[in-house]
Amino acid sequence: MKKQILIPALLTVSALAATVNAEAATFKTPKNYSIIIADGAKTTGYFSETREIELSEGKHQLVVMFKGAFKKGHDKIIASAVNPIVINIPHVEKDDSYSFTYRRITDYEDATDYAAKQSITITKNGTPADRDEASYMILKSDKGFQLDRDYIAELKSLDLLYISESNREIKKNTAEKLSNCRDSFTDCPTEVVASAENITAVAEKSNAEKMAADTAAGKSVSADKVNIQMLEGLKSIYGSADPETRKAFKEWLKNN
Repeated sequence: MKKQILIPALLTVSALAATVNAEAATFKTPKNYSIIIADGAKTTGYFSETREIELSEGKHQLVVMFKGAFKKGHDKIIASAVNPIVINIPHVEKDDSYSFTYRRITDYEDATDYAAKQSITITKNGTPADRDEASYMILKSDKGFQLDRDYIAELKSLDLLYISESNREIKKNTAEKLSNCRDSFTDCPTEVVASAENITAVAEKSNAEKMAADTAAGKSVSADKVNIQMLEGLKSIYGSADPETRKAFKEWLKNN
């Protein structure tokens, strides 16, 4: 049998099964929200969304993000929140069902207004949860809007990050196996999988370090140092914006 090691950018959520057992406790988001982090591990990829996960008994922390397509005139335009919501559940019991509700949104303008403020009501087994049963907070950054925020690092810096023991064990085992492989090639698996996201993160870190070194040495930064991921993100945001917003952005570029 092949030995295989996965090398993710962040931990996968194998402990929180994607296929939800009808008899297990669950957490599910309403429309236009998705789960991006569960117990210190990323759950959502570039082209996938997680809206429901299975929860073991005990403590859990879920980070959710608002994003959806809303009507503006004859078109539908993407509206998304700048900041995610962090939901803390101190003790999940067997068969519990958690979710949350938020006010009805009518159109794109209404969605952008909501995304800037965000207010939810967490529910447990279909009724509003008491604060000691579940609570939430909005995770903001003093740097404002960013395309490449690391929410796990931000929570960790505030000493608010919760990582489940199962996810700690996954990280520990993966690190140990990779360390053994680096020390002795005879202990390497026959197959490893490196995520594209991790490769991008390593490349960006390397580029940032080189740019800092070049700047310190008085060298100019060439076009090949462009942050491709951020550039593509800016293009995507511009492409989803309405005509008035695009016009205002072009005017800003012209004057700056």
